[in-house]
Amino acid sequence: MAFEDDAFERMHKIMTDGKSAMMENMNRVHRGEPAVMRALAIKGECTPSQLADATGNSPGRISAILSALEKKGLVTRAIDPDNRRHVIVRITPEGKRLVKLHKKAMDDRMRWVFGQMGERRTEQFLDLLTRFITYMSLCGPDDPVPDEAAIAKAFERAGIPYDPAADRVNVTPITAHNTSGGRHPGGMPDDAPSPTHPAA
Repeated sequence: MAFEDDAFERMHKIMTDGKSAMMENMNRVHRGEPAVMRALAIKGECTPSQLADATGNSPGRISAILSALEKKGLVTRAIDPDNRRHVIVRITPEGKRLVKLHKKAMDDRMRWVFGQMGERRTEQFLDLLTRFITYMSLCGPDDPVPDEAAIAKAFERAGIPYDPAADRVNVTPITAHNTSGGRHPGGMPDDAPSPTHPAA
């Protein structure tokens, strides 16, 4: 197995492991009550359908979350006077206070993690994460394979130097226009003619 295939499998396992306490915590933060509260704190007021779209929850799940939050006195729901078919959801002052407390708690936990990792590993992690995200920004499902100029420009926008890995391997992504994919040392599709050996 090529190293990039092994890395992909390891990343997939890390991110999808159902037993991962970290992923369970992240799902609660990004899709449960905290996510709804955070969206309301930012937007001020929303309809339930807007909250469902913003948090990735189903309408039924949003209804259950709002009922729980309303019972706790953290949100209010009222009929929209301009359109009586719509419900307007607003966060209460107590809800805003809890959002601030929750954000501080999450920030403190992140600082704790960085403290455990130490300065050197934290710097390495942040540098590699920035590089990973920069490369991913060039990988839309229908985007062409970026050339060196496009990669360098993306890194310039990210504010980091572009220094390609000495042992990098170019893997041809599968796109709507290329359904074969492949691993090619020169970064060309498997069926592309070689620049030194053109197709007859």
